[in-house]
Amino acid sequence: MLDPSPYLTLWSLHAPLPLKTEGHAHVWRVMDAKGQAAALKLFQPGKGGSERAAEPWDRAFGASGLIARLRAAHSDALLFDWVEGAPLGDLSRNGHDDRATSELACLTAALLRAAPKQAQGFAALPDYTRALRRFAGDPRLRASEHAAMMRAKALIETLLISTERVQPLHGDLHHDNVIGTPGHWTVIDPKVICGDPHYEPANAFRNPKGAKDETLSVARFARMAEAYAHETGLDRQRLLDWAVVKCALSICWTLAAPAAQPPRLDLIRLPRLLRLSRGGPLSLAR
Repeated sequence: MLDPSPYLTLWSLHAPLPLKTEGHAHVWRVMDAKGQAAALKLFQPGKGGSERAAEPWDRAFGASGLIARLRAAHSDALLFDWVEGAPLGDLSRNGHDDRATSELACLTAALLRAAPKQAQGFAALPDYTRALRRFAGDPRLRASEHAAMMRAKALIETLLISTERVQPLHGDLHHDNVIGTPGHWTVIDPKVICGDPHYEPANAFRNPKGAKDETLSVARFARMAEAYAHETGLDRQRLLDWAVVKCALSICWTLAAPAAQPPRLDLIRLPRLLRLSRGGPLSLAR
């Protein structure tokens, strides 16, 4: 666990409560000098990539009322307003997945509408997806898994070449990066990307964690694409294609660690998503 003490002193914070530990960052709930809660995020040195760009994110979307506001930033640390409530993913995990999809699709549409036409400091989507674009294979993968990855690699180039519009994006807008109550959701943990708006909901198709059956269901992928297309006005097929790309990209990131086990759920999910992509036949079977 990283040591938050220097930032507790810097920002007059106390009562740190560890919330989340990831490979690139740790998060605490803290209290400020006025007795108000806040979220302290501390990155591993050199880690975090575009996720560190919270100041450009806050400038671009802060006035929307849809995001957790940034209070302060210094070196490897970010301090955000605390958001009360439960993650939207709980709806899915508690048996209300279609309702969760509806809520998330509405929120995604609102965030896309709130985006400025241009913003500085956002990572370009072609760069953010570099791991997949450079993927050449991995000995840990079966032949069929390798073939699916290569189809996804070809698909991303088609998508990038055919992109007609780019805009600032959250870049990781899935169920557990949304906190609150129905109708009053707040977005957290942006990746701060600029690219095709069809990419925005891509990671939602493989989330939330803890809802395995739903996140492997081809029928659910199709329903989600319909819901997002309806709420956002985006192209249904392109939404599905970017979902394929995001799944494959996540596989690449996992395989980047030499000792990591292949991510079996994503490797099951990828060919199922490909059934709905422009590279495969439509099937609504589970």
